[in-house]
Amino acid sequence: MSNYGDNNYGQENDGDTSRGIIAATAGTLRGRVAADLTDRVSSSKVMASNSQVMVSSNRVTANSIRVMVSSSQVMVSSSRATANSKGYGQQQQGYGNSPGPRPGSNMVGGSQYGGNTVGGDFSQEEVEKHQRTEKYKEWGKYAAGAAAIAGVVGATAYGVHEYRENKEEEREEKEREEKEKEREQERRRHEQEERQKQEERQKQQQQQQHQQGGRHSPGHDSAYGGHQGSQGSQGQGGFRPPAPMGRPPYSFDANDVRNANPARSSDNSPTPREYPQLRQVGGDSTIKMGSIIALKHNMTGRFLHTDRSHSTESGSNQQLVFGFKWNPDENDWWQVLPANHDVPVPGSVVSFGTQIRLRHVETGRHLHSHYNYRERKSGQNEITAYGDQGHSDENDHWVIERWGDGAYGQTWGSHEVVVLRHYVSGMTLHSHELLISEDVQSVTCFGPGNEENDKWRVECQ
Repeated sequence: MSNYGDNNYGQENDGDTSRGIIAATAGTLRGRVAADLTDRVSSSKVMASNSQVMVSSNRVTANSIRVMVSSSQVMVSSSRATANSKGYGQQQQGYGNSPGPRPGSNMVGGSQYGGNTVGGDFSQEEVEKHQRTEKYKEWGKYAAGAAAIAGVVGATAYGVHEYRENKEEEREEKEREEKEKEREQERRRHEQEERQKQEERQKQQQQQQHQQGGRHSPGHDSAYGGHQGSQGSQGQGGFRPPAPMGRPPYSFDANDVRNANPARSSDNSPTPREYPQLRQVGGDSTIKMGSIIALKHNMTGRFLHTDRSHSTESGSNQQLVFGFKWNPDENDWWQVLPANHDVPVPGSVVSFGTQIRLRHVETGRHLHSHYNYRERKSGQNEITAYGDQGHSDENDHWVIERWGDGAYGQTWGSHEVVVLRHYVSGMTLHSHELLISEDVQSVTCFGPGNEENDKWRVECQ
């Protein structure tokens, strides 16, 4: 009995020792796993935060990163579940540490059976197998965490790439805008230089005219001196335009008010309301009834222009006509039409000395002037766009003349420098370096037509 009791006591001691070893091993593994999981979770959170900051500029990339971060969080949750499971297993192992053998156990005494076996619920082989399994699980978790981190880093790199591409596009767009501004500034500078050269030429001509004691200098409006009616009846280069039929000779005085003849309006006129629009082709320079032309002021280079957005300030409340840009646009084109009550054949040749009307192609209104309304800055008779296809009066009638000699009866060619004389007043279509506002150059009806500022050139469509 004594021998049996001693062996049983030794067996219990061996069981307690084995259970202590297993508990210590489990505690060590649990501490390492918990520490590694804590580090990995903290690292994943930092990477996720950095990824969200870096990719905030790109919504598509941000969505990708959120998906990857969610995957990382799933992996972390899985790791926590594994850790909890391990703790549960260790508690089960702790159950085997209760004193004394369970009924039916295979524990045997060492000295009685000559064996050296370990007591308790687990054998040494089972403990080693459990350790290997836990190590494989730990390696798997490391690999899963590394894969998740690699995904986050890849998504972040993609987001950075997209961000850089967007920045590059913005930089290129900014460079294009700066170049466009430079070109516009260069264009304005060139225009300013051209205007200065023209002013210098005008001053030189004025000095020459003054030294010669001739008529008032070209390019200068005598009305600026307040003597609008003092020019006499002499026209361009000694040319005297004929008096209008049944009326006294022209005085070229804005105070000598002359009214339009109501019998020469579009009312009861046999003149067709529309003519075919003709374009110049094959180098043909002949102007015809129906031709589409643009008028360019010879001194300033601006085109005769009107549009619906500009009205007069004189009180007539009609559509303003003015000099605009140096290249023609859609609002610079006019159609050559016959005077009211004239019925020429469409496409017939226009001769100098012919009365015509100019209808604005875009708005359908006619080039028009009248007394009693003065252009605000110059004090000269205003030019407007008036009427429509169904309404026109004699104040829309203009006589086309060649500069210098009138050339009445000769064919009007697009290469000629011309003067447009208002039939009712006898004064001519006139412009000058006087701006009503930015890019709105004053155009008036003024003088007998002997100034440089009365010259116009034709461009055909």
